Amino acid sequence: MLNFTISTFNELSNELVHNIFRLRQDIFIVEQNCVYPDIDGIDPDWLHLCAFDEQGLVAYARVQCTNQEPSHIGRVVVHQRGRGKSYGRLLMQRAITEVIERAPDYPIELNAQSYLLEFYTSLGFHVLGDEYLEDGIPHRHMEYHP
Repeated sequence: MLNFTISTFNELSNELVHNIFRLRQDIFIVEQNCVYPDIDGIDPDWLHLCAFDEQGLVAYARVQCTNQEPSHIGRVVVHQRGRGKSYGRLLMQRAITEVIERAPDYPIELNAQSYLLEFYTSLGFHVLGDEYLEDGIPHRHMEYHP
């Protein structure tokens, strides 16, 4: 069973910020062997959706909804111990719900790693445009309409 929290950057404890950055680093940089600037300076402007299991932080996504333009979901990540348990699906369903509650009249955009297209399509996202490389990894821009 997962417990979710959604917080502004300033509401996050120092320990949780550390754990979020560690999870993102462990998966996006180390596991995927991709050197890129994960700490990109925009975390203070986004909301942070965290999923916890009995061992702690197990999944994470950051969301941005301004009610003036498309909303965004990014940095979607699931710890290795949470894979194969539908935690990614639960996280994304919760992220979509959180965004729609805050900005119901705007589409939701994300930049999906291409190997995850089927997963995001199953959640209602649609591909926009051609495949492109982001930090050396094939991606597709996707959009969800509430």
